[in-house]
Amino acid sequence: MKRRRLPPRSAALAVSVAPGGDITILTPRPALKQQADPLPDDTVREDRPAAPEELPAPAAAAALNAALNIDPQNLIPADLKADAVKYYLANKGKLGNLRYIGVVDFARHSSFARFYIADTQDGTLNIYHVAHGSGSDPDRDGYATIFSNVVNSNASSLGFYLTGEIYNGKHGRSMRLHGLSATNSNAYERAVVIHAADYVSDNNVQPGRSWGCLAVSNAMLGNVIETLKGGALIYAGLAGAE
Repeated sequence: MKRRRLPPRSAALAVSVAPGGDITILTPRPALKQQADPLPDDTVREDRPAAPEELPAPAAAAALNAALNIDPQNLIPADLKADAVKYYLANKGKLGNLRYIGVVDFARHSSFARFYIADTQDGTLNIYHVAHGSGSDPDRDGYATIFSNVVNSNASSLGFYLTGEIYNGKHGRSMRLHGLSATNSNAYERAVVIHAADYVSDNNVQPGRSWGCLAVSNAMLGNVIETLKGGALIYAGLAGAE
C-alpha cells in the first residue's frame, strides 16, 4: 500500500481520567476544514455474542526479535510504538499471530490515515484510515476527545486488543476484538469489532463515525483482517498524551 505523507504531530496532550476509567482530552484541538454535508454514522449495532470465545492457543514460536525493529522509517508515533512493542514482548504467549502488530493513534484527526499495521518480519508498514466512535466525537469535528469502556457509550476505547473470531454479521465480514486493558475490558460485550463502512474512504477526508468499532474502508477491510487475524495485538492510544 502506498505510504502517505502525514501532517506534523501535535504537542503533548493533557488528559483527564475519571474514576470509572473514562478518558477525556483537555487540550484544545486545532480546527480543520469540515465537510459541508452531515457525515453518516453507524445505524446498525453488531450482534452481541452469547459468551466470550477462548483466547487463541499460545504461539509455538518465540517472539520475533524483529519486533524491536518495526517501522524503520519511524512513521508510527514513538511513544505508541514503544508501548506496543513492550506489551508484545511481555505477552507473546497470549498472541496467536506474532507477525503483525496494529497501532491506532486516536490523537490524530480522523481525516488522516492513523491505523498502522507493522510487519515484524520485514519491517514493512501499511497505514489505513479508520473511524472512531460517535460518543468520542460528539461535536463531529473529526477529533476523538472522549474514550469510554461503558456499554452503549458508542465511544472508542483506548488500550490493548487481541483479534478474535472472523464472522459475517450486519456489517458483512467482521472480526471480533478482545479488550486486554482496564480501559477496554468491555469491548467484547460492547461488540466493538473491526468492520468495513461506506462512510470511510481512503482519501484524506473526514469519515463518519462508528459506534466504537474500528471501521475501515470497504476496499481495505480484507487487507486489515488478513494481516491481523488469528490473535494479533492492536494498541489504541493517544500519541503525546501526558
